Amino acid sequence: MRLVSPKLSVCIPAYNRAAYLVPLLDSIVDQDHSNLEIVISEDNSPEREQIAAVVEAYRQRGVACIRYFENEQTLGFDGNLRVLFARATGDYCVMMGNDDLLCPGSLETIGLLLAQHPEVAVVIRSYGWFFDDPRNLDQTVRYFPDTRIFDPGESTAATFFRRVGVLAGLVFRRADAIAAATDRFDGTLYYQVYLAGELLLQSHGLYIAETIAICRENKPDFGQSISERGKFQPGEYTSDARISMIRAMLAIAASMDELHHGKLLQRVTKDLGNYSYYFLAYQANRPFSEFWKYYRTLGAMGFRDNVLFHAYFWCLALFGKANCERFIKFLRSSLKATPRLGRLESGKPLQGLVRS
Repeated sequence: MRLVSPKLSVCIPAYNRAAYLVPLLDSIVDQDHSNLEIVISEDNSPEREQIAAVVEAYRQRGVACIRYFENEQTLGFDGNLRVLFARATGDYCVMMGNDDLLCPGSLETIGLLLAQHPEVAVVIRSYGWFFDDPRNLDQTVRYFPDTRIFDPGESTAATFFRRVGVLAGLVFRRADAIAAATDRFDGTLYYQVYLAGELLLQSHGLYIAETIAICRENKPDFGQSISERGKFQPGEYTSDARISMIRAMLAIAASMDELHHGKLLQRVTKDLGNYSYYFLAYQANRPFSEFWKYYRTLGAMGFRDNVLFHAYFWCLALFGKANCERFIKFLRSSLKATPRLGRLESGKPLQGLVRS
């Protein structure tokens, strides 16, 4: 029986970075998946006219699947994500940052897997990142060695929680995302984290081992909306901004526990601690006194009982971020996946795509 591939909406929250929109759109329109729309929501940025001009140029070329919207006021990252789900018409929304790139064949892979597993509501994936040339990836993140499906429940929600922090290539079933919509977490930069946690308590998750998207190393542009001001400074992630983001992730888990009477916060705190190297490393090149204060603040937020948290800090402090990064790259390359730390839900491996 021939499977019907779902309609995919590639959703782009646009704020400035008009120059990067061209390669992003090229990476989408070159895909093989035909049941597709591209939804762009421009968030009242200084580059609105340039972004609109890029969209019009593609329409003039005959790319009819682009749907372009302009927000009257700056909603911020979280609010703009929420309106993207409402404006899309696809069965699933494939989320892309405004400077990311889709890898060739990604939409076909996503479409085929979702056609075969319509029970899935949230998809995470392998992704890479680069600095200047997308042909030269700095690193590739693979959470598991193969493609896997995950049963609904708190253990799956906890496993996905940290792993949806990067937007590029995440997939959500649109109807579920709309049903779960809330503005409660605007200004956290983690609306997708809330959605993943909420949806996975009741629905299946999927991990795609194939690299679906690659991210450009870029300076952040957050802090423009009312909900983000005072927390984020455009152009850099300060220590206070990182603390605010981690605190927000824990607050989201705590609010879900309050609603669902679960123990998600406990699981998420343990997982974040086990992989705390990443948010420690972001601030490791700052003066030691500032790095120490950052470390102490994080410890007080629930990580001080985690041995790995302390080990990561002292490795970064003693050996430096550059040496630690070289070791991390070696480890990822040798293991072909991120090391599994703690009691993560591992899902069930799939045998592969059934192509018709």
